[in-house]
Amino acid sequence: MRKSIKFICWIYLIIFLIMIGYLLKTYFYDSHSFVANPMNPRLSQSYEGVKRGSIYDANGDIIAEDVKQEDGSFKRVYKNAKYYSHVIGYTVNGKAGVEAKYNFRLENVSNEFFQRVGNLFLKKDIEGDSLVLTIDNNLQEIAGKQLGKQKGSIVALEPSTGKVLAMVSNPTFDSNEVSENWAELNSDEENAPLLNRATQGLYPPGSTFKIITAAAVLASGGEVVDFEMDCDGDERFGHSVIHCYDGKAHGHVDLKSAFAKSCNIYFSEIGIKMGAKNLKDMAESFGFNKNIGLALEYSVSTFPMSENAEEREIVETAFGQGRTLTSPLFMAMVTSAIANNGMMMQPYVVDHSLTPSGGVRNRTLPIKINQAISPEIAEKVKELMCEVVNSGTARNASFSVSRKDDVLSGKANSEISGKIQVAGKTGTAENPQGDDHAWFVAFAPAENPKIAVAVLLENAGKGSNAIPAAREIMKEYLENY
Repeated sequence: MRKSIKFICWIYLIIFLIMIGYLLKTYFYDSHSFVANPMNPRLSQSYEGVKRGSIYDANGDIIAEDVKQEDGSFKRVYKNAKYYSHVIGYTVNGKAGVEAKYNFRLENVSNEFFQRVGNLFLKKDIEGDSLVLTIDNNLQEIAGKQLGKQKGSIVALEPSTGKVLAMVSNPTFDSNEVSENWAELNSDEENAPLLNRATQGLYPPGSTFKIITAAAVLASGGEVVDFEMDCDGDERFGHSVIHCYDGKAHGHVDLKSAFAKSCNIYFSEIGIKMGAKNLKDMAESFGFNKNIGLALEYSVSTFPMSENAEEREIVETAFGQGRTLTSPLFMAMVTSAIANNGMMMQPYVVDHSLTPSGGVRNRTLPIKINQAISPEIAEKVKELMCEVVNSGTARNASFSVSRKDDVLSGKANSEISGKIQVAGKTGTAENPQGDDHAWFVAFAPAENPKIAVAVLLENAGKGSNAIPAAREIMKEYLENY
């Protein structure tokens, strides 16, 4: 009898501890996502009489603000709405984007006593705190115009900090007209305009994944690094036949030339020699299958291959096909990690809050996620990516700039004129539902990276089609910032 009672007591104690643990997890870990969830009905409610804080770009240009109506109520008005809709979101029919995730900052009344007094005697509006984004309005417009009517996404990051410099997704929508177009926006399954393709879209990475495969090869060391072979354009692996793009034969290749020419067969061969475990470990070191900590809604990039994968899966995965899925933002993060000596930074879109009196609050500090690879390996991968631009599949990615400042040379007020060394990688991702997707990831200048860009164009064919957009964004940034 005593044993039975003791056993039951232990069961109740374990259940109690599990419940306590779950409550603590909900309070400390999940509460933010619950509060900012677009389905949370509290987000649809605004504090009566409070003017919602404005949202500014990195230079102080207004992106969103409350405008007072004749009846004394406030209407949210968005500038450049089609370029910011997926980042900023909306405040009707629920909330989304920055408007949702930072809702309570935007409605937080700083120095409330003095604001209430000012409202009572001077009829001043009671205002919530404003937000200053990391995104630059001019760069955002250029990215949006480069995307045009093409489905896809463009993301630009500052490699050393994780700041989002630009983030656009298409098809887009007008944040000013969400209420009027709500039914259409939700029913358009073909275009999915409410989907932020930059953070929530998942695509096969294509040959951009060779960045990770090459890093795994270099980390493995030994004979696999020196592997060479002859590429005839296609090769059989068991019951599968792997083709290089358009069946092109690349001839005799080693790691450097195979990376520059994007030889699928070489990377399939080297994937087998290296083994599934090394490839999986490297993918997870870069952050696949893990949360990235972004405040906006995002999908986790997935690498489902196991250590015991069969040969067929290894050969496809090694050059970016198979079951691997990733977002444009995540590939921009991978590219930034190479530029940042192997250190992956947490991306963020809000730099700080501003009180109505101009006080700075809640400044975001850069957060290191993980040392994905050593600085030495990062430098070697950087050299491979430079070769892609100098002699490989991205030769039209190079450009020249001319400006006066110390961005490139370190010499103030000196005239900078010349060709910028770009490090990049093209990718053509096979798409079972239609034409191939075009990828291009890059950073510049290679010797002192200031900007990293990922471009994904749905159904646009070969990866080189994504190069012009990335080139124009990098050129604009290096010439003017």
